[in-house]
Amino acid sequence: MKKRIVSLISILMCSIMLTGCFNYKDIDHILFVTAIVFDIDQNNNVVTYIEAFQPIKSAVKSQQGQQRLIFKGTGKTAFEALNDINLHSSFELNYTQVKAYIYSEKAAKKGVKPFIDLGRRRIQLYLRPYVATYFGSVEELMQSKFKENEYVGFLLSQLIMNSGTASRSVELQYNDFLNKRTEKDRGVVMTAIDLKESKYKNSVQLDGGAVYRDDKLIDRMDIAETEAYNFMIDKVGSGSMEVVNPVNKKDFISLWILNSKTKTKTKYYGGKFHVKKIIKVKAAMMESQDYINYNKAMQTRIEENAEKNIINNCNKIFNKYKDKNEDIFSIGDQYENQYKKRKKDIIKDTVLEVEPDVQIERSGKSSSFH
Repeated sequence: MKKRIVSLISILMCSIMLTGCFNYKDIDHILFVTAIVFDIDQNNNVVTYIEAFQPIKSAVKSQQGQQRLIFKGTGKTAFEALNDINLHSSFELNYTQVKAYIYSEKAAKKGVKPFIDLGRRRIQLYLRPYVATYFGSVEELMQSKFKENEYVGFLLSQLIMNSGTASRSVELQYNDFLNKRTEKDRGVVMTAIDLKESKYKNSVQLDGGAVYRDDKLIDRMDIAETEAYNFMIDKVGSGSMEVVNPVNKKDFISLWILNSKTKTKTKYYGGKFHVKKIIKVKAAMMESQDYINYNKAMQTRIEENAEKNIINNCNKIFNKYKDKNEDIFSIGDQYENQYKKRKKDIIKDTVLEVEPDVQIERSGKSSSFH
């Protein structure tokens, strides 16, 4: 009896959900948007590209189940460009499945503020997609066929969520971008992407970070800098880390980050804001380019080299943006949280101390690597 009741409830819930969303007649005339790309043309008009797919029923009917549909619209504003697309699409465009908002380098340098208001006010555009800055030809991006997934929106979200790239990629969702851009003295780092050319098919690749200030692209961060940045802001959950071999300094040892946690301690004294980053990393030994006899003493030396890397790289990226007076590390927020007021250009008066603690928890079954 209980099983029958559960079954009836399940059927009823499914019916409600399906009728509440789309019926079969509706779905025949709907295209679901997976990515929106904003660009600027030579006349400073907004060019909007939309990537979309057909639902299963439509795809079976038209025999285009795997077809990637691209639409292009132009206008004085982003809203006008989207409406331009509607003029030459016989299908309704549904924006509830968008996985990524992408800004071209040209649009980013001019400023993304005009596109942000559209994202906040258009009812179907929700706030959870990833945001990225694309460096390259937008036409080439939209016309490319990709190895892993033919849709840029799905591919980008899969790449960002891939644990293998986690330590060296920037993860930023649209709602986080909206929150971080509210303070004028606060920089924002967005995912940077470009096309990786291949003999067979091109592929989208994560390529560091794009640094914004006042909604404009001002700098680009490479992959090595991105890993240090992620350690600083407590965004490293997994990924790889290469350290110098203690025996042969020409070779490297690869560590796999099992987990990482960064705690921040702050105090203002002597006219300086002292920020201490305590970075605890647990890792596994994965590979050595040269032979090593792995024992406790060797493990300690490898851990020390990894800690030196973290100290050097974190200080390097911090000083780079401190010299530019660009607070991409939320130093101003930390000062405000502690002292209940905001101090202008606080990063100029900030002293950084990095205290890493790397522990190699396992090294496989072998006691030697070569």
